[in-house]
Amino acid sequence: MKNNNKNDVPLILASKSPRRKEILADLGLEFIVETADIGDESRFFENCDIENAIIRLARAKSERICEKYPQNPVLSADTVVVFNGKIFGKPVDRKDAQRMLKTLSGKSHFVYTAINLVCKEKNFDEVILDKTQVWFREIDENELQNYLDKANYADKAGGYGIQDEGKYFVEKINGDYWTVVGLGIVSAIRLLKKLDAQN
Repeated sequence: MKNNNKNDVPLILASKSPRRKEILADLGLEFIVETADIGDESRFFENCDIENAIIRLARAKSERICEKYPQNPVLSADTVVVFNGKIFGKPVDRKDAQRMLKTLSGKSHFVYTAINLVCKEKNFDEVILDKTQVWFREIDENELQNYLDKANYADKAGGYGIQDEGKYFVEKINGDYWTVVGLGIVSAIRLLKKLDAQN
């Protein structure tokens, strides 16, 4: 996996997620952030199974940026929490976050993250879908309200972040921790190396 220098075409991260930015920076990659406005994301889940819908959503973000920067490699990702076949995206408000966390309390759910890497100039378009199962312990009302008072739950699928105060709700996981954070490191590296090998 190459580390971009001034002569390289920079990687574009098609996401405003601070977690994804931190992960790529920790990997020593140079990149720029260019977020894609794709409108109402719920339409991607209409008449489509959850796994394909998440992939479609991640691809839509990459494709929008690739229209503007066809020579650049573009990395996008999308993460959702799924419980009993229902999607828990980012909560619309505190009440919605409370509903999600109460539902997940004492039960297991799945976190899906789709990662898409595209470079139109090189005719490269690959996607990986990661899935991790997460078990929550029982969360009492005082803990829940304290979390909602202190945590930044608004931009997190399911209303929690496993890397922040939400980790105290997690009893165990089966799968990749970084998938739950929002970008599977192994999968991202695999895609970037595959693109490098094509050069």
